[in-house]
Amino acid sequence: MKSRHIVINGASSGIGAALAKLLAEQDYKLSLSGRSEDKLSAVIHSLPASSLVHAESFCVSDHKRIEQFCQQASNKLNVDGLINCVGINQSREQAVGVSKQTMDWHMQINCYAPIEFINQLAPLMRSRKAGVIVNVLSTVCLFANSGIAVYSASKAALDSYTKVMRKELRSDNIKVLSIYPGGVDTDFRQAQRPNYLSAADVAEAIANMLSTSDKAHVHELVIRPASEENY
Repeated sequence: MKSRHIVINGASSGIGAALAKLLAEQDYKLSLSGRSEDKLSAVIHSLPASSLVHAESFCVSDHKRIEQFCQQASNKLNVDGLINCVGINQSREQAVGVSKQTMDWHMQINCYAPIEFINQLAPLMRSRKAGVIVNVLSTVCLFANSGIAVYSASKAALDSYTKVMRKELRSDNIKVLSIYPGGVDTDFRQAQRPNYLSAADVAEAIANMLSTSDKAHVHELVIRPASEENY
């Protein structure tokens, strides 16, 4: 059964924004959050009015705001799915000597915030014995590159958490799916990389993961640009 009401965080730009536009075209109902009010507003105005259930701009480091957002979205319409798109990669420091502040900030956004969204919405899915959770991870979970220890560690933490949660939620008929994009040409990067994947490429892959039958779970999907050799 196709999930109807999907919560997407990180929806003000990049993969989250592309996914909101694609799913709206496919008649999903959406609740969207993003840090930038202006960018999120632009995404909302690009969608059919009938597709939007709820939207708020806030920083996901604020777990109280996550709780309030999820409550308001679910009060308006039962939430069938959650897609954790939120993420940052703001450090190019070497692994030795990285500050605790830098590590804490990346863990807050890349790991703790997605888990908090799950903590808020998974119990509601459990009560109905149906739902889907998609975590947008990264191919850094699958290989090591110099200069991205903090980003890699924070994404790998969520990856490990997801693998355990997948088994724990299986008996409640909740799909827990992971996608591992390689290089994506978005504002996430300082320089344009036209030979990389587009945000729309990744959004399309996620939409395909959502569209499978109830008995088919795409647990882990790796998507890379043809130019990438980090595997």
